[in-house]
Amino acid sequence: MSRRFAIRLFLFAASLLVVNFILDQTYRHLAFFNILNNSVDKQFLEYEDTLKYLVMGNSHDCIDTRILEHSFNYGSPSENYAQTYYKLRRVMQTTHKIPENLILFIDMSCFGKKISNRFDYSSYWVKYVDYGELARIKHDNNLLVNWFGGRFCSYAGNYKEIQLTLLYLIKIGHMELYRGYHPHRDFRNFALNEDKTKEARRKAELYFSKDDYFDPDMVLYFERLLQLCLDNHIRVILVRIPVTKEFWDEALKIVPADTIYQRVDSIIRRYPNVTRVLDYHDLYFGHPDYFFDPDHLNPKGSDSITTVLKRDLNTPMFHGPELY
Repeated sequence: MSRRFAIRLFLFAASLLVVNFILDQTYRHLAFFNILNNSVDKQFLEYEDTLKYLVMGNSHDCIDTRILEHSFNYGSPSENYAQTYYKLRRVMQTTHKIPENLILFIDMSCFGKKISNRFDYSSYWVKYVDYGELARIKHDNNLLVNWFGGRFCSYAGNYKEIQLTLLYLIKIGHMELYRGYHPHRDFRNFALNEDKTKEARRKAELYFSKDDYFDPDMVLYFERLLQLCLDNHIRVILVRIPVTKEFWDEALKIVPADTIYQRVDSIIRRYPNVTRVLDYHDLYFGHPDYFFDPDHLNPKGSDSITTVLKRDLNTPMFHGPELY
């Protein structure tokens, strides 16, 4: 190899590294998901009030911290129990902020194979998730690719997220956050949907599969969360968020709700720090106007369920386990 060729090869490789660095940093700073979640992280660091309730979960988490006092909403889109576990462990270690209560969601979709295999937005999650351990537990070395991409080339394969970012910036504009809570900007009314059943079936098929509705990896991380809270003297409040009647009916065509409920019950009964299990899944079956799609509450629904939750949390518990 001639010296001239070696110099050209070096310059080419250096150029690729520089371009990759620019694209990586640009994506990290402009992707809406990163902007949203990094802003929530910043608010959590700055939070000085009593941390009575820490709320964690995925996009079904719509608890409005403006209504529920002394609370912080630390949920994020597509989040599963593995991500929640690593995040909660990490933030407690680094900030030493220990909540009195963790509000965690136990919807049927939380335990399925489909959510168990969703590990999007690695450029954000790489600072929390132990991808090496996760890959060993799930027997999936492809998760190490998530770590590499999240650490060095976050933009790779995320072209849809770039498109979504542009849409959000145009549609949403200024982002509001109240103790981690991002108020819904989607005011769609599911009651006006001309074919509710069709839309509900489409959404149910995104979450559920007949043979893999109770994934052992999600069960493991669910139990790790409960144990982490037990070790740190944190009470756990488990909630099933409301869904539409159409969504529930379509879900039952795919998965057995009674079987899932019984399995979850058998787990939580082993953890004395689980103080409440609140099942609201059918609370708004008669109110499709509270939803913007079959399984997500709109602003009216979010305000209503937070008010109901606040009322129930302020109601003295009965003696013995409080189940449903």
